[in-house]
Amino acid sequence: MPAIALQAQPAADTARTQELIEALDPKFLELISWDWEMGILLYPLDHPVIGMPECQVKGCDKGYERRGPLCSGCRIRWNKSGLGIEDFLRTQERYNVVHVRQDLCRFPGCKRPWRSPTAALCQNHHYQRKHKLKVSIEEFLVHPFPQPLPGHGTCGVASCLRQRVTPLTPYCDAHRQKLSKAKFAGTFDGDEDLWRLTTPPIHMGREVSLRGLPRRLTAEILYCVQKRTANGARTRGTDLRTLCDRLRLLRCQTLNDVKDPAAAGLRGQSVSLVTTMRKTLHRLSTTPEEEARQDVWDLTIFGFGGTADFTGIKQDALREAMRRWAADDLPRRRGKGGGRVLQRQIAAVEELSKSLQLQREDGGRIVALLDRRDIVAFCNRLAFKAENGKLSAHQRLYTARTVRKVLNRWRTLGLTGKGEILEGLRADFVMGPEDMPDDPEDTEAGKDLPDEVMQQLCDNLDLLEEMSSIEVRVCTEVLIDTGRRPDEACQLPLDCLERDPDGSPVLLYDNHKAFRLGRRLPIAKVTAAVIIAQQERVRQRFPDTPSSELKLLPSPVANPWGTKAISGIWEQHRNWVRALPDFLVPIEVEEDGEPVTRLLPFDKAKIFPYAYRHSFAQRHADAGVKPEVLKDLMDHRQLQTSQAYYRIGQDRRREAIDRVTVLQFDRHGNRVWRQAQGLLDSEHVRREIGEVATAYGVCREPTNVAAGGHSCPLRFRCLGCEFFHTDVSYLPDLEAYLADLLRSREKLMSAFEADDWARAEAMPSEEEIRRVRRLIARVKADLDDLTDEERAQIQQAVSVIRRGRSLMLGMPGIGQPLPDVRPRRRA
Repeated sequence: MPAIALQAQPAADTARTQELIEALDPKFLELISWDWEMGILLYPLDHPVIGMPECQVKGCDKGYERRGPLCSGCRIRWNKSGLGIEDFLRTQERYNVVHVRQDLCRFPGCKRPWRSPTAALCQNHHYQRKHKLKVSIEEFLVHPFPQPLPGHGTCGVASCLRQRVTPLTPYCDAHRQKLSKAKFAGTFDGDEDLWRLTTPPIHMGREVSLRGLPRRLTAEILYCVQKRTANGARTRGTDLRTLCDRLRLLRCQTLNDVKDPAAAGLRGQSVSLVTTMRKTLHRLSTTPEEEARQDVWDLTIFGFGGTADFTGIKQDALREAMRRWAADDLPRRRGKGGGRVLQRQIAAVEELSKSLQLQREDGGRIVALLDRRDIVAFCNRLAFKAENGKLSAHQRLYTARTVRKVLNRWRTLGLTGKGEILEGLRADFVMGPEDMPDDPEDTEAGKDLPDEVMQQLCDNLDLLEEMSSIEVRVCTEVLIDTGRRPDEACQLPLDCLERDPDGSPVLLYDNHKAFRLGRRLPIAKVTAAVIIAQQERVRQRFPDTPSSELKLLPSPVANPWGTKAISGIWEQHRNWVRALPDFLVPIEVEEDGEPVTRLLPFDKAKIFPYAYRHSFAQRHADAGVKPEVLKDLMDHRQLQTSQAYYRIGQDRRREAIDRVTVLQFDRHGNRVWRQAQGLLDSEHVRREIGEVATAYGVCREPTNVAAGGHSCPLRFRCLGCEFFHTDVSYLPDLEAYLADLLRSREKLMSAFEADDWARAEAMPSEEEIRRVRRLIARVKADLDDLTDEERAQIQQAVSVIRRGRSLMLGMPGIGQPLPDVRPRRRA
């Protein structure tokens, strides 16, 4: 134990002590039955956070905090008994166990403590009843001979409130025995005054003694317990007693005296308790302006979560400038993720700091000497780290952009002016557009999960619920079905479901990333049923909390009223995915120089909650939803942002074109024989600039291509034109076109008034119908001739090509219902 000098308790309250006392809520002090003279914190019987029910064993005077209905001692006895809990409670008593509770003698007016709970009388009265009068206790209480006796005073131990049993010793019976044992064992150091000040009390079941602690320290503990209770965090009596005993032993005046909890002898939960308490006290006494002068910020003071550590920036001037920049930038942040963004930006400037340390003899501490050469060295360092795999391409670009922004902002904040911390910073110590590395290929596209993977995930949602909770499962289903961001799904309020005038369900959510609140998203009825079932569970679990304050997915931790949402599902989701068997998906590999399709395991690292948002976008794009409609579904401001979620990479698209071109047909249904691996680059260029899409194929007529498909010489009679070609990817469109021709013919053949020439012009020709049928039959016949592997390759290529197609896909118009593209669920 570290040596800590004895300090006298202050005679009067300091300003800090008075501040803490004024911050205490009288209702909370009443809840814990607090009295400043008694100095005992009493845990209430019934409270969702700080309640401590009594042990159900007859005669036991202790409470339980974890697993009821037994205290820890009775639970040990129950485990050894081999009885069921009901039999144990019915047959067991605690009369044969030493009790720590002390009460006054039952004789009216007697001030001495009882001998034991069974005797219920002090030592003198018990002797009179048993050996002199020899009467029952009921008769003794009304007997005229006994007289009430005065008490001997409280125990001399500072933390103890028990009564002395005899005037011959200054201690209660328990502490008298403890001191005698210490002397006999040789562990007593001889300083009885110090022993009285530092020895712990005799702990009661629901009581925590704060006696013997300085008034300020007592106020600190009460305030911290109050704040923890208000936040729904349970403060266990065992941990609080351990902390108080240790503070008393160390003669601490405040919690800040415990700089290192482990070195102070604290272990386990007591370490976490004193750490969180110190943070709570720090937040009470500081302001954002004061916190901004520190090297490590508690971002809770700024309205965010986590911390911001500037100590990695070794140059004093740059570190101070970064703190000034962060204090200016934080108010512009929205949502709870602002702290994470700030720490990433600090890490980017730390890279600049490390570069200056390595490149300059003065370590970059002399601001006036920094110049363009240091910027070049920094850019080279980023390139070197990216080349060696220590930085990804995106991290390199993000770091460069952040440093460029910060350096420019330092100047606009006036930090380089006369008398400022960066006075003398040269104008060439700046990063320009030419210093930015190339933007890496957009990796947002392609993060959607294959259908086989999505289906297997949906089939194993029951396992997710078993491994985590129903809240995690519901959150995952909402992510899959709605494509919201994980934070948006986690923070859904209980009343997040409404109905449109036609009765269709609508999800209400907040887009915190773009600061767009009260957003509405049409959802499927099955998804609405999942939400409704979760709403019912939450209302049953928290019946006393108003619905407007409840969360749809309440946190299981420190949340007695259901007003806190789960913080995320990343870890639970990751453990669930790891526990699932391999996801087998068809992947093309090369064997003996030939491409073949094999079922190979899918990389599980690509399965994470945000991937469901990409999959949501891709499913709707595949279903033909218009880009502008998909933009609204994704709740993006820019169409380009939404396109990044389902855009197909050029290499993947080129490979798909190579495959589909093998099954290409002219207007007569004759197959245009080409080898996929032999396609020239010109063929791919032609697809981009030398052809235009039609309803069920492509047109290569120059005039029509130049007009973007709006100047067909044959008035869009594609099946009679030599410039028309189609392929297997248009098979669904050919079938839809055939059905449309047949419907039009039936309508025109029905009886209604029309001129013959108009009817003849509008009537689909039999030749056109036969040609479409022949094309469909030809495409299907060639597909049937393929092997299963080849057919799988063609179907995969068709899916890729159709994703990139934005014209004539039968997309729903305004007012039309969106397609239900949710993955199937097990019944």
